[in-house]
Amino acid sequence: MPRRGRHRSSLPTRLIAIVAALLVTFGVVVVAGSAAADDSGEGGGGLLSALTGGESSDGSDGDGSGDGESGDGESGDGESGDGESGDGESGDSSDEGTEDDTGGDETRDGTGQDEGQDDGQDTPSGGQDDRTAGRADEDGTDDDGTDDDGTDERTESGDDGAEDTGAEDTGAEETARAEETERAEETERAEDAGDQDRRSDRVDRPRPAEDVGEVQGTNRAAAAAEDSFPGRDQIAPAGADDYVDIGQVEAGSGIGEGGVFSGGSYTVDCGVSDHNNSDNYMAAPGKRNGAQHVHDYVGNRTTDADSDERSLEEGATTCVNGDQSTFFWPVLRDLNGTGPDVGEDGGSRDGNVGAILRPRSAQLSFHGHGDRPVEAMPAHLMIIMGNAKAGAQDQENVNAKYTCSNAQDRVTDRYPICSGDGRLMRLLDYPSCWDGENLETEDLRSHMTFPDEQGNCESDEVPVPALRITLTYDQPAGRAFSIDSFPNEQHDPRTDHSDYENLATVAQSERGAECINDDEQCANIPREG
Repeated sequence: MPRRGRHRSSLPTRLIAIVAALLVTFGVVVVAGSAAADDSGEGGGGLLSALTGGESSDGSDGDGSGDGESGDGESGDGESGDGESGDGESGDSSDEGTEDDTGGDETRDGTGQDEGQDDGQDTPSGGQDDRTAGRADEDGTDDDGTDDDGTDERTESGDDGAEDTGAEDTGAEETARAEETERAEETERAEDAGDQDRRSDRVDRPRPAEDVGEVQGTNRAAAAAEDSFPGRDQIAPAGADDYVDIGQVEAGSGIGEGGVFSGGSYTVDCGVSDHNNSDNYMAAPGKRNGAQHVHDYVGNRTTDADSDERSLEEGATTCVNGDQSTFFWPVLRDLNGTGPDVGEDGGSRDGNVGAILRPRSAQLSFHGHGDRPVEAMPAHLMIIMGNAKAGAQDQENVNAKYTCSNAQDRVTDRYPICSGDGRLMRLLDYPSCWDGENLETEDLRSHMTFPDEQGNCESDEVPVPALRITLTYDQPAGRAFSIDSFPNEQHDPRTDHSDYENLATVAQSERGAECINDDEQCANIPREG
């Protein structure tokens, strides 16, 4: 009986024990579920955190001071309001680390183990949390320290982690790009400076406001300043004595300068007329209608008032061999026709009327001269011939030459009236003795002179190829033709003139000099020589 009674009396105890065991088991399951939920970031700190003295589910410290607020952030996801992590720290570390809200940097000194480590290595009561490194920690970040939006939320003090390295790499790349850009700009500035050194100062050099490049440099700037297009009150056609019957011209009578050739030659085909304007970028840079008469252009197709070395170098050309040089001269007009520029500057407003005659041919030839070999013409050498203001300048530098195709041994400085089927010809001879230094001078003349009657240059001058431009026209009957001129020059035939700037390649110029010195006859030398 006692045994039976003891047995009976122990049944409740066993039942209690069983119930207790079930409760304990249930509690373990609850605790494990809470921890799992906590690990997945779907809940707060969980029961385990509460039991271990960690931070509460609202992100407050484990000292029980949390009030359940989530600040301005999201609540219920384990993240603190300001985006800082709210991971459970060990009770004995007592949250001595400070969370510094300076761009997401944290400084922790609680256990000293957080530097360079993942937050998954929390140490409750000195032990290691049973969460694996592959699961997200309590602050809502993945195990690689990346927040849900893919960005690293924290950079710990002294940490050389991925975000820091990425920032340093980005900074290094930006610095490298900036340095590369600066080097490129410096190189461009240096090249521009070099270009400017090589270029003449024509664009920036002050000049009188008249066409001084085609005269001997007398200064009428004061008068020109008062009237930007002077002389229009003196407009008049050419006079009867400006014409001569070619039969009355003495045969073999040499006039003017240049034209005495020796050795070989080379020619270039650039057509007969590409475009017209009344500018002169050499004598009046930047001034529209700076010439007050219309020029015919071949070669460089961009030549106008604003031309300079760079624009000419970039310009297309009419020359079949790619020579970008510019050649220009005043147009010849048929006075019985009507021009395209009636009522326009350079046209009838400056006394230039009639239909513009297109040359039948325009031959551009370079010749040897004298006893010495010629040197290659330097790039950007500028040369002018004749005098557009011959009347105003007492006929200085006049070098006008006219003849007829059927009487070429008769040359005159007046308009020839050709007989029979003869065609009018203009001969434009350029100076060919260079000072060896200047590509241009302020008066556009001093750096170039004509050789003597035997074609020789002075001993201190450099002989360069002598350019002759030969223009041939179908001549209108009688005296119904004249060249364009400044208004006050009244179409004086002695004002004939021409301008040239060499933009052939170095190879073309050197090969041309070889042709002359080797007594060859060359044509259309290619750009590569």
